[in-house]
Amino acid sequence: MTLGGIPWQAYFQRVLSSSSATYAQVLSFLAAFGCLVMALPAVLIGAIGASTAWNDTDYGFPDPMANKEADMILPIVLQYLCPVYISFFGLGAVSAAVMSSADSSILSASSMFARNIYQLSFRQNASDREIVWVMRITVFLFGASATAMALLASSVYGLWYLSSDLVYIIIFPQLLCVLFIKGTNTYGAIAGYLFGLVLRITGGEPYLYLQPLIYYPGCYPDENNIYIQRFPFKTLAMLTSFFTNIIVSYLAKYLFESGTLPPKLDFLDAVVARYSREHMDKATLVKSDNIVLNELAPVNPRHSLTLSSTFTNKEAFSYVDSSPELSNTEDN
Repeated sequence: MTLGGIPWQAYFQRVLSSSSATYAQVLSFLAAFGCLVMALPAVLIGAIGASTAWNDTDYGFPDPMANKEADMILPIVLQYLCPVYISFFGLGAVSAAVMSSADSSILSASSMFARNIYQLSFRQNASDREIVWVMRITVFLFGASATAMALLASSVYGLWYLSSDLVYIIIFPQLLCVLFIKGTNTYGAIAGYLFGLVLRITGGEPYLYLQPLIYYPGCYPDENNIYIQRFPFKTLAMLTSFFTNIIVSYLAKYLFESGTLPPKLDFLDAVVARYSREHMDKATLVKSDNIVLNELAPVNPRHSLTLSSTFTNKEAFSYVDSSPELSNTEDN
């Protein structure tokens, strides 16, 4: 959960919106200590729920642990151990926080889909109006999916744990490769994503009542006859995704740059610079015998420069204006 909690979209949105890199670093470290401080109330509420004699309350017997409602200990404590007004405001605050996080997550997911997947991958020339309609449709779809998950799931903590689990296996290796491994590309990222996802799904998931397809050493059935894995197959899936990303990336790079595969097969524009608009916009240097003029991608002009400011020597004009000899010559 620690490593899976790093590549979260909510965190990077705040980091990228910081005014400076120093402020982003300070904010990150303060947030780390803030999370530890904010965990204390949850620990205290859990301790209160564990030490309460529930027979003496309206909740009755058996206790929440025996009823398998330990994950609902916060609303239970607010309802049965607090006055009515405290329960009212407490549950309202929790509901407001949950709704705020839910709508921001849905809006973030829809905007990322519309921008990073729909526009960049399928419709590069899509208008702003079209992107807005795609966002509206995806908001509805993601909202319906989230509602179905909320109605079918038995634990919010289980959903959170599962999300962190998937981020750890699928996104965390990609983040490591992007930041620290030079030469990784889109082909390796896709291969690593698929390998990590397949290994994670075949390992099973007791929370979703998903039986494993691969039985690692030490697995055993629980009370619901769902096999529990003792082997660290999640870390194995993460490492497999990481090394697959590196191996496939360098293999694709070697095959294209050595000429084993023709450049036209680089359909993702990830290796060969002459077919990559992104690389051309960055003024990537290529040899004259390695590219023809009709294959050059158009380079975006620098709009901050104008013709007058580009081809005018202002120092020369200032020198002419200040020279008395040149001024007398012009007068004569």
